[in-house]
Amino acid sequence: MKIIMITTSLPPLPSGGAELQALKLGEELGRKGISVSFLTPGKGRIRGRSMMNGMPVHRLYSIFSWSFEFLSRLRKKRKIKTDRIEYDDQKEVTDEITGKVGWPTVVYYNIFYWHSLLFLWTRRSSFDIIHAHTMEWSAIVTARLGRILKKPVVIKESTMNGFQSLARFPSGKKMQAAVMHDAYFVAMTKTIHENLLHAGIRKEKIFEIPNGIVVGNEILPAQRDGNPSKVLFVGNLYQQPAKGIDILLYAWRLVHAQFPNAILQIVGDGFTPAYTDFTERLQISGAVSFLGKQHDLARYYGSADIFVLPSRREGMPNALMEAMLYGVPTIATDISGCRDLISNNVNGILVPPKDPVLLANGICWLLSNPDKAKVFGGKGRETIVRDFNMSAVADKYISLYAKLLKGETAGHA
Repeated sequence: MKIIMITTSLPPLPSGGAELQALKLGEELGRKGISVSFLTPGKGRIRGRSMMNGMPVHRLYSIFSWSFEFLSRLRKKRKIKTDRIEYDDQKEVTDEITGKVGWPTVVYYNIFYWHSLLFLWTRRSSFDIIHAHTMEWSAIVTARLGRILKKPVVIKESTMNGFQSLARFPSGKKMQAAVMHDAYFVAMTKTIHENLLHAGIRKEKIFEIPNGIVVGNEILPAQRDGNPSKVLFVGNLYQQPAKGIDILLYAWRLVHAQFPNAILQIVGDGFTPAYTDFTERLQISGAVSFLGKQHDLARYYGSADIFVLPSRREGMPNALMEAMLYGVPTIATDISGCRDLISNNVNGILVPPKDPVLLANGICWLLSNPDKAKVFGGKGRETIVRDFNMSAVADKYISLYAKLLKGETAGHA
């Protein structure tokens, strides 16, 4: 069985949780004898064929890619860079993407489509299934490729309302109809499953498979020092308003008043000066550390007393799964993905999204009750090991792939 996986990006270029999850899944599938290759756009000098974690990665690039990059650089020079932090949840839609997709994105993904078609056409007998990992332009490209190459298509819905957001594209309704017709769908969470059904996708085309995490390589800390208390957030700063970092910082001002020695550690890629200015305005700059992108996350999970995820929207957050695997007591917003991982007051705490007061109350409660927090952390680890082991998740994908190749699509994986 040979799978072509399509992603919008891969490291060392900026990549989100969906792309990193795809790499981990590909590795596990490879260990189980499934051949996995990746197609992704090339950029600058990062192009051509390479190997990543034992898998071939083809970063497609041509003179058309170069021309697009050149024009994009000219366009960016005319724009003033802004880094927006705060959002008004009463006046703005912050839990879904609503902005219309412009022509640069359309040109970009059409260039990638033609690159992919030319690349795969002569190789069409050497692979069985095309699998996209986000419900963005990559879903449109993958559905088109499957139709032309006559291959089964799997599209993973990695956000709460990704399929609905395809309507933002030019001729969006037609795009949705084409993707709906040509693809099978993986829903990571119950909410995503319900959203796909509500959009009109037939239930026999939807397979509920969660994100997975590799279990067994982590080293659990013998004892967290707790002096001072460390509260950890992991997420890309440029993913605002989705990650709710403004909510977290407002909440931290309230936490800081009760626990002045506690430190909030923020790990993630992004432009930090605007955030440091924001913390100075809130008078909490001495209690917040912006640590940037880190490759050794284990050391931060290992020393954290609490992990917090204040997101407005998620698919199934990798960082939350990792924190739970390391036994870190967790608090997250009660949204899709988080509620699939956390049972409130059993293996963590769920709070309503967009509410800094209730988020602060939850953090303070965990800091005030370390014994109960430790119980939550232990049960959180049990949940991940039992239900979200990447090996079991890969088996579900193998079952799905086999059903598609045999034409058996009347059930769930």
